[in-house]
Amino acid sequence: MCGLAAAMMLADDGHEVTVLERDPAPAPPDPASAFTDWERRSIAQFGLAHLLLGRGGSILAKQVPSAHALLADNGGYRFNLVEYMLAMQPDAEITADDDRFAYLTGRRSTLEWAMATAADRHDGVTVRRGEAIAGFTSGSSVIDGVPHVSGLRLASGEEITGDLVVDATGRRSPTAGWLADIGAVAPIVETEDSGFAYFGRYFRSDDGSVPAYFGPGLAPFDTFSLLPIPADNGTWSVTLYSLADDKELRRFRDPDVLERVVQACPLHAHWLDGEPISEMASMVGVVDRHSRFVVDGLPCATGVLSVADASSCTNPSQGRGITLGLIHVEMMRATIADHLDDPAALAFAFDEVTEREMRPWHDTTKAADRRRVEVMRANIAGEVLPPDPAEQIAEVLGVAASSDPVAARVLGEIMMCLALADEVFARPGVLDHVLGLAGTTPVEPLPGPNREELLQLIG
Repeated sequence: MCGLAAAMMLADDGHEVTVLERDPAPAPPDPASAFTDWERRSIAQFGLAHLLLGRGGSILAKQVPSAHALLADNGGYRFNLVEYMLAMQPDAEITADDDRFAYLTGRRSTLEWAMATAADRHDGVTVRRGEAIAGFTSGSSVIDGVPHVSGLRLASGEEITGDLVVDATGRRSPTAGWLADIGAVAPIVETEDSGFAYFGRYFRSDDGSVPAYFGPGLAPFDTFSLLPIPADNGTWSVTLYSLADDKELRRFRDPDVLERVVQACPLHAHWLDGEPISEMASMVGVVDRHSRFVVDGLPCATGVLSVADASSCTNPSQGRGITLGLIHVEMMRATIADHLDDPAALAFAFDEVTEREMRPWHDTTKAADRRRVEVMRANIAGEVLPPDPAEQIAEVLGVAASSDPVAARVLGEIMMCLALADEVFARPGVLDHVLGLAGTTPVEPLPGPNREELLQLIG
């Protein structure tokens, strides 16, 4: 999706863009057939939960309005988390600025359908499906000793040249190997298995509605988490995730087990009140990975930029993936506008903005993953880890957001990827306000099964 977004943004800047897509099937005619008939073998998470957060949606609306309109006009689900919480507060006022917390989302298949349909219609974009890439081609270097990527070599033997190759090949990006093939220095790759396994399915109502939120959207229990997400056209997903090496909980892949576990969570059981419309989908081996393509002061190669998950990817449970990818694509568009005629300057400038703007999001998400794994392992062992300061603040925000407008907007900014938590709490008075709520906001454990009860539920 981020590759298609990049293609349409760059075409709008006057470039001729060719998109190479490995999967052969074209976009189906509508979201319904995209969900049931579109074969996307290269996307492991195609049948799992997906979410487009507020900042990602605003980028799409501004930079790729045709795709945003297709999503909006074909059943995309609109929701404003902060307005929802402010409506619970008798004295709270909703302001025009609260529009920034709104999001428009849908199933992964629907989001892909909107992007692919828009790209097929977009002037300056040519989408070639069923094309496997074999590697990079190289041309004359612009920096001594640094290869310059001049295009791509396809599995068919055809070569395609261009002023720039944009690598949007996702979590499983083969770019490091392609760079090695042309004699490039290996990028600096930091990889860490997030340690989670995901199991979920989709449901649909008979009246076009979706369940209401009575509890948190991401609900952490002792040794598992529950993630219900509304989607387009009266559909929604329900996902359980656990530690990947927690063998007992692999039975989450059984739909009867999922139903029993969710029914045991009183604030979330109503998310089962619909018709199941998919088989159980699962995904394991999800890594947090960040790649840096400037090493020892020199780019690995010029003429190529890696964007979104091909550059940096994290655990998907916080729903940030496509939003962070679109932020990165928007930054890439601006960098290309300034430096396309100077491949060396382009490589350095994009590395600088990636490290400055995107790296903090990656590191923050990875730190949260590590802590959640640590807590879940302790709970499995029958130990209890006291919450760290960040967790305490998050717990207070989660409870106080339905009764305090400042807490609601702080939570909304962080959840919608409008600002990092550190940025929000650095503002005058914000941290003091939230800490002041801690003494008046009782934080109770979420009602749901403990470890012993969970193991009984799964049999």
